[in-house]
Amino acid sequence: MNLCFGSAYAWSVFLQPLQSEFGWTRAQVSVAFTLCIACIAMGVLIGGRWQDRKGPAIVGLTGAFLFSGGMLLTSFTHSLWWLYVFYGVVVGFASGVGYTCPLAVGMKWFPDRRGLVTGLMVMGYGAGGALIAPLAGLLIHLYGWRLTFAMLGIGFLIVTTAGSFFLRNPPEGWRPKGWNPPPPGEGAFRTLHDYAPLEMMRTGTFLRMWPSYALGTTAGLMIIGHLAAFAQGTGFSRPDAAIAVGILAIGNGFGRIGSGWMSDHFGRTRTLALVMGVTAVLLFLAPWVSTRIHLFGAAFLIGYCYGSQLAVVPSATADFFGVRNLGNNYGVVVTAWGTAGIIGPMLGGWIFDSTQSYAPAFRIAALLALLAALLILTVKPPRPPPHSRI
Repeated sequence: MNLCFGSAYAWSVFLQPLQSEFGWTRAQVSVAFTLCIACIAMGVLIGGRWQDRKGPAIVGLTGAFLFSGGMLLTSFTHSLWWLYVFYGVVVGFASGVGYTCPLAVGMKWFPDRRGLVTGLMVMGYGAGGALIAPLAGLLIHLYGWRLTFAMLGIGFLIVTTAGSFFLRNPPEGWRPKGWNPPPPGEGAFRTLHDYAPLEMMRTGTFLRMWPSYALGTTAGLMIIGHLAAFAQGTGFSRPDAAIAVGILAIGNGFGRIGSGWMSDHFGRTRTLALVMGVTAVLLFLAPWVSTRIHLFGAAFLIGYCYGSQLAVVPSATADFFGVRNLGNNYGVVVTAWGTAGIIGPMLGGWIFDSTQSYAPAFRIAALLALLAALLILTVKPPRPPPHSRI
């Protein structure tokens, strides 16, 4: 399911065909993807709240129908507003609604390996764009972009609706046989109190975790959105720049699994602080990259650290605030990533336009990542409220 929902990230293969047919500018067409990112975050927020109340199957099925329908309707694009509504809003919103269901279900079934299973789930979502983009590119070459949208929509409908029927939450209070939550200080903390969203938002844990997540992912997205342009501006060839983007995507996937596993053993906040700190160092040194080995190595590590945040933060949300309201709570937390998705690429572009150099943008991104690392180190598990019933 997440491979299909994550295919929203394959947007770049449709840019040139749409520009060629309608004569729109790159900026005009790119607004659709910006809307898509913002609506993914909104879909996670609303879908998470809904699936906590009604269960994951019906919510996953709704996301499947909306996502596939949005892809099909995008094939009838005849104006910018049509593209913005059906790809930017409908596809983006449905992608967020669908994404939250497998993620929450997986963490509830595997509390003993929450970081690893979350890493696998979000890796599937992140890999959607990497796997679907080549397929979509081939279909566009053979049949055109309209028929490609239609064929993908039909294929996604089959896979996602079938998958939604398998989404079931475990029984209340379920634990793997022989497993008990570890005490504080040993591995990943597990709360014994289930926080409601408003209750969660009043804790110091949330008030530190949200801005740290926003700062860390803003730094990552500033670079991800401009890596190819930076590489070419530094003197690397177009093929080298494309390879660097692909290597970053590979690092993104490895980070989601590797840091998810690591956070199960060494703790969520320690893992997040490490990857954010490494990101700060890499971004500070990035303007001096001059060889292919340095470029590809830096791209892999930046992707690894960015993907790590998307794997570990959902697990930390479950650990600190419980799983009963997990979909709703993570929907609130993920608005930090949604904010970063809007600000990060735009901020990088604005700095470049003002200075005609990516060096200031990279230094600012390094500072944001460093602030995120320092802030996440102050995050401690919340104390259960006095009225809590354990």
